[in-house]
Amino acid sequence: MIRLLRLLLLAVGASLLSGVPAVASTGVSIDVGSIAIKEELAPGGEYRLPTFGVRNPGTEDTSYVIVVSYLDGQDALRPAADWFTFSPATLTLHGGGSQAVNTSLEIPPDAAPGAYAALVGPQVVGQGGGAQVGAGAAARLTFTVAEGGGIDAWLRRLGRFLSDNPWVWIGALLILLIAATIVIRRRFRFTITSRS
Repeated sequence: MIRLLRLLLLAVGASLLSGVPAVASTGVSIDVGSIAIKEELAPGGEYRLPTFGVRNPGTEDTSYVIVVSYLDGQDALRPAADWFTFSPATLTLHGGGSQAVNTSLEIPPDAAPGAYAALVGPQVVGQGGGAQVGAGAAARLTFTVAEGGGIDAWLRRLGRFLSDNPWVWIGALLILLIAATIVIRRRFRFTITSRS
């Protein structure tokens, strides 16, 4: 009789547990805790930061946006969010999935010299369109902007523009070639005559 009662209790318990729905979860993690740039960065310079990975430790497909935030009461200067470019800036990951994010930092020519700090990383995009901060989902970024002369910063920016736009070099070469041709024609006159 006791054996029959135990079997009956096990059967009832198993049927109750089989009716419990699976729990879905969302979350976010990042594979680095901090990014410390040791060299001084120049105003007007553009830098590629180390790539970091975003992972979805949950079971549901989850969308993320990569953001810049700051620690309350931090002593360091705060770099503006528009100094950063993330690729991709938004992403959706399946449960257990991960993806690498590339980051570039462009320091304006008029940036104040000194120590800077920010938090960079993914935030979970909520169903209502707002963002929810995921625990431990940011890397602390620190860097120092060097004292820079204004002309140095603008020359760096001009050099970057010229390297990004090779057609400017082609245009400048054509103008130089035309100018050289005009100077040569005015300076030297050639006359061709035939001998009789």
